[in-house]
Amino acid sequence: MTAPRTSDECALLSGAPECRCTQDTADLTEEQIVTRALTKMRFEQRADRAGKAAARRGLDAMLDKARGQGPSTLVSELLRMGIMIRLLGEDEADADDVEALLQEFIELAELDADPRRLGEAATLRAHRTSVFGHGENALTDAASAFAILTDIAAPATGEDPARWSRYLSRSLNGLVVVLLELGSHELADEVSQRAVAVAESTGSVMDRLVHQLNRVRLQLSWALRLERGGRDAAAATRFGAAAQTAHAAAELWTTAMRTGRPATEECSVIGAAYALARPGAQHLAMLVGLHPMAHFPEDRVVLAIATARCLLTAGRPDDAVAALVPLQAELRPRSPGSGATAGTVLTLALHREVARVDHIAHGGAPSGPLQLYAAALESEMWALREARHTALRSHAEHHRLAREHGAVAAQALQDPLTGLPNRRALDMRLAEVVADAAGQPCAVALIDLDGFKNVNDERSHAAGDEVLRVIADCLRSTLRSRDLVARYGGDEFVVVMPATPLPIACAALRRAADAVATLPVEVAAGVTTSIGVVRASIDGEPAAALAAADAAMYRAKHAGGNTVVSGAAVPVAGR
Repeated sequence: MTAPRTSDECALLSGAPECRCTQDTADLTEEQIVTRALTKMRFEQRADRAGKAAARRGLDAMLDKARGQGPSTLVSELLRMGIMIRLLGEDEADADDVEALLQEFIELAELDADPRRLGEAATLRAHRTSVFGHGENALTDAASAFAILTDIAAPATGEDPARWSRYLSRSLNGLVVVLLELGSHELADEVSQRAVAVAESTGSVMDRLVHQLNRVRLQLSWALRLERGGRDAAAATRFGAAAQTAHAAAELWTTAMRTGRPATEECSVIGAAYALARPGAQHLAMLVGLHPMAHFPEDRVVLAIATARCLLTAGRPDDAVAALVPLQAELRPRSPGSGATAGTVLTLALHREVARVDHIAHGGAPSGPLQLYAAALESEMWALREARHTALRSHAEHHRLAREHGAVAAQALQDPLTGLPNRRALDMRLAEVVADAAGQPCAVALIDLDGFKNVNDERSHAAGDEVLRVIADCLRSTLRSRDLVARYGGDEFVVVMPATPLPIACAALRRAADAVATLPVEVAAGVTTSIGVVRASIDGEPAAALAAADAAMYRAKHAGGNTVVSGAAVPVAGR
């Protein structure tokens, strides 16, 4: 029986043929919209073909509607889910859609400069590469994501801690999936433990369940990899840890899923973990009932291996072979460069299990030379795995050091009061733009504040500093992202507007001046702007452009202020 639908659930969950979430969004909070999108994703993973298509249409419609409200955290979250629903499908036909959505997500992340989103962008790039490209090429992005996300220690000032923990734990969970695809179980374990810790205090029951289930998957995959490397004692320890984590997940399952059935009847990962820790005939009925519940290829492999081992323990070797061979035929090795290596890790475990069980079922001693070859091959693959793990660690540390160096360098180019680029950064950027034909025509504006001296004299220098910060923020948010807004000194600012004709620059600066003039008096103290703008010719002297803009600014000042005055194009020296 289908559980009653709540306000946070998509209509698809109650059997509707199409999603109706866009009709409800006006009455939903942003958090409820995100929750609906998440439930839609989870529905899609278990739905038939028609249900999957309906879920994707619904998610895309929600994204289109959110885009209409401008860039936001909601748009980023829906973009992430749109990317993930396609990556999990692993269909080459989705590669172009993933690329377009990913580029949009990256642009929003860079615009906000939010570390979590930047880390998630790196995770998504790595996931995209491992699914549709060469897995080895995903190492650098995965390492960058690891360095960024594991360095986030606390919410930013003024950020809601509960919201922060929910989003960060989901970002960490996405990185766990990628690291498992790359076969780096050690790093995946570090990230998974961090995700569980972040979600424990404020995460929803569903979030905590997802993290625990992924920890079960991690432990099982790790155990099977250790077995292939001949590390049976370590593998047994991992199987035991997987069963313990499965018990914790099973306790969350009933509350999160609300179906009234135990997890061992509905979740193949939990059932397989119990069976692999202690294989035996007592698990067979449970495992057989769980086969229709295994939706992901990786989960089906683990369930098949668990079933075969229980059948062997029950003295039924032929049935054990029959439990493995059809899946082995279905999950043929992917062609080089065609997909993720996580599937490869477990698919190799499946092939090994088939060979082992078939030998037991049909008797006969395996060839000595073949055994030596298999042992040598596994040893070489283990060495490659260790090299990959070392490379991930090395890339992560390099990225961390580069970020620290970049932060120091950025501070040297930033005005400490307003956060805008400083005079040094301005000189560097202006020299680049006037020397580049692609930046022409280039407009350069000098902005001086009207009435600012009175703020310092009549209020205080602290009040003046606050006015400077407010106006700097207003200029930066009003002008285009590609325009450089720098603090020139005192109460003067400079704007560099590449590839912008003078009339367009004047119009944009007029809008900026109007935005400053309409700031509340209690915030900006009634200060306005006088703006002079000129065209800087290619190969011209940056100092000449600034001098001409300064002269135009004084004409604006003499005209009464709160004015934009354009000057003539700055001639190139010697012409």
